[in-house]
Amino acid sequence: MKGIIIPLFFFSTLSFAQQITVKDEITNENLPDVVIFNENKSQSIITDLDGVVDLSLFSSDENIYFQLLGYSTLKILKTEVLNGMTIYLQSESQNLEEVILSVARSESNVNQIAEKVSVIKSEDLFLSSPASGAELLELSPGVRVQKSQGGGGSPIIRGFEANRVLIVVDGVRMNNAIYRSGHLQNSITIDPNNIERAEVIFGSSSVGYGSDALGGVIHYYTKSPILMGSEKIKSSFTSNYTSANQGLSNNFITNYSSENWGSITSISISKFGDIKMGENRDHGFNNWGLTPLYSENSRYSYYSEPSSNPNENIQKNTGYSQVDLFQKFLVKLGETNLLNINIQFSESSDIDRFDQLSITKGNSLKFSEWYYGPQKRLLISPSLKIFPNRKFMKKGVITFGFQKINESRIKRKFNALNRSHQIEDLKVFSLNGDFDTSFNDNHSISYGLESTYNYNYSKAYDQIIETQGNQVTGLSNKFAIPTRYPSNGSSYTSFASYVNWSWNMSEFFTFNIGTRLTFTGLKASWNDIISVNPQLSEVNLNSEALTTTVSIKLRPSKRVQINTVLSSGFRNPNIDDIGKIRENNGLLVVPNTFLKPEYAYNLDLGIDFRSLNNRNYISLRGFSTIISRHIGRDEYIVFSDITTPDLSTVIYNGEEVTTISNKNLGNRFIHGFSIDGFSKIINSLKFDYSITYTKGDENDAYGPLPSISPLFGSFALSYSKRGVNLKAIYKFSEAKNPGEYSFGGEDGLDETPFIINNEGLLSYLGTPKWSDLSIFGSKNISSNVTLRLGLTNVFDSHYRTFASGISAPGRSFQLGLNLKL
Repeated sequence: MKGIIIPLFFFSTLSFAQQITVKDEITNENLPDVVIFNENKSQSIITDLDGVVDLSLFSSDENIYFQLLGYSTLKILKTEVLNGMTIYLQSESQNLEEVILSVARSESNVNQIAEKVSVIKSEDLFLSSPASGAELLELSPGVRVQKSQGGGGSPIIRGFEANRVLIVVDGVRMNNAIYRSGHLQNSITIDPNNIERAEVIFGSSSVGYGSDALGGVIHYYTKSPILMGSEKIKSSFTSNYTSANQGLSNNFITNYSSENWGSITSISISKFGDIKMGENRDHGFNNWGLTPLYSENSRYSYYSEPSSNPNENIQKNTGYSQVDLFQKFLVKLGETNLLNINIQFSESSDIDRFDQLSITKGNSLKFSEWYYGPQKRLLISPSLKIFPNRKFMKKGVITFGFQKINESRIKRKFNALNRSHQIEDLKVFSLNGDFDTSFNDNHSISYGLESTYNYNYSKAYDQIIETQGNQVTGLSNKFAIPTRYPSNGSSYTSFASYVNWSWNMSEFFTFNIGTRLTFTGLKASWNDIISVNPQLSEVNLNSEALTTTVSIKLRPSKRVQINTVLSSGFRNPNIDDIGKIRENNGLLVVPNTFLKPEYAYNLDLGIDFRSLNNRNYISLRGFSTIISRHIGRDEYIVFSDITTPDLSTVIYNGEEVTTISNKNLGNRFIHGFSIDGFSKIINSLKFDYSITYTKGDENDAYGPLPSISPLFGSFALSYSKRGVNLKAIYKFSEAKNPGEYSFGGEDGLDETPFIINNEGLLSYLGTPKWSDLSIFGSKNISSNVTLRLGLTNVFDSHYRTFASGISAPGRSFQLGLNLKL
């Protein structure tokens, strides 16, 4: 009898058990902590860590509800649920309630922010798999990225670039005293594998961030440890391959979580080969960008003549490699306070300047070597989050930052054995205190302090290489040459305080006003023995700036929002502006110690329309900016020079070059507009679009403004359902006419197509229009394995983005794999 009862008991249990799994309809991931209840909430249960739950406690004839924050509540009749069934929940659109972290350096509801802000999330990154922190920014509508070499990427926002766009990582400024005004590649030191989100603020943002935020702010937020996670240890491995440059990137990341502390550790190793450009030349210039010759020279190899390129579509000397290390600790102090220790390190190989190595001289090349030495960035940043919950300080964060940055530039010409080195050793210290409070539901105040100190030691020397065959066997003693920056050292100091008040008067109206006062000091000195200008000895500049932002957000209905922002920004001249010595294409930039700060006054008007079901959205923005005392390049006479009879030229590195310098060139004007939006055709199918137009004035004396991109935009169609993600992106840009290029050379007119007329005169034609279609897809093979495929530049089009000295990759196959370990 006992032998009969036990099997009957188990049979009865299995018969009435009704286990199901609850998953995200888009990602196909299991959803823990889903609350399931009946009509009168007399019975309820939640899913376990694997999203599994047993529904046998509910009656067969009643409705049951599935509820989880961020998802639409699902109602279903119990009799329709079968044992072993999978229930899918649909994610709700959170755009109206999304929290923006970067504006005024405090958390704000997007519904109360008038500024234009673009957010790139971690889930956006895996599908397209950007190779660097610079390429990551191309996912943001309204941002263009310029490139001069494979390991590069300089973001452009509303006609501002380089040291006029502020880059921030986890609350710490990346912009430093030697950020230049041309093109920057520093964003490549940001590893996309470690990014949780990136926010781009468009327009002057100096109240929260200080100097350099003329065009906007790019704020990278890296991933953080979690406390009391559902799993104590979580690890993953990601690998990505790209055929256009035979690139391979591998990342391993592991998380540890406990009740009082957590840790996240990441290591990325990347190696990229030479980039193959597109072969479909719809622009009609059959030879533009081809590389028939290239240099095989390096630190350790020597070739007296350029080599012939067997495949002229492969851009030789564009490959590089990089290692990125990332470590964060999160420690709970007391009941509420949190200590965060943030350590980031990045080191690249030598990175060839492809645009410089492509400069021809007669039937040969000008440079046999031109590369950046290994670029190193170390960040150590402890921060303390406090929650005193006092009247004037509800919460705050104190962030200390130390950065050590090493840069070097190495050059050698063909038919010469002297190799020149310019080396920068920069240390940056910063301290930020950001606090906020609210007096009731309608008033909130954020305020804070910031102090920074930069010190740069610059040295430069030549060495004669010793060779045997094709090998570099030795180097001569060093002999001094002019340094890039002040040779006896230079420093840059700043101190600032800010306050920002937000008044949410009603559900229809939000008013915001903020102001910031900044003091800066710059010191530099030169060794006149090896200076281009012997009259230079030292400089000591002090300045202050008061900036203000006023914004109004009107919400006349749930469908319409009207945005008005009036803001001012400033940029104090840094060491690069005042003290740089640099030669390019016969123009020598020399120091000018009489520079003054430049200011930007910005008006931003916009209107947003959103359907009541949040399936359709369009944002129209118009902006205009007046730049006062604009810093730009212009002719400069070195009166102490006697190397040539011409006042406008000097002998530098054995060649006669024209001297120019940065000057305050009066007032300039930029205006433009943007259109951004999306439409959800069905819940799993979405169409995104973006168009940006920027126009700068054309001063008769100083020429067009630099970094003004032609009209550009993108259209994207994405599909996501049950672990399958597909996305097609079409990007385009209009042409840039040669008459619209800046006189100072920043826009790279000499990198565009040219013609030679009957008289033998060369005329550059500007950048042709272009378009690019790319398709990406991913599939969750299992709960632990995700496969990614991509085909970029589907039509194998040849093009160069505006101001770039390198052609875009041609048709490229991408393969990616993510493993949860």
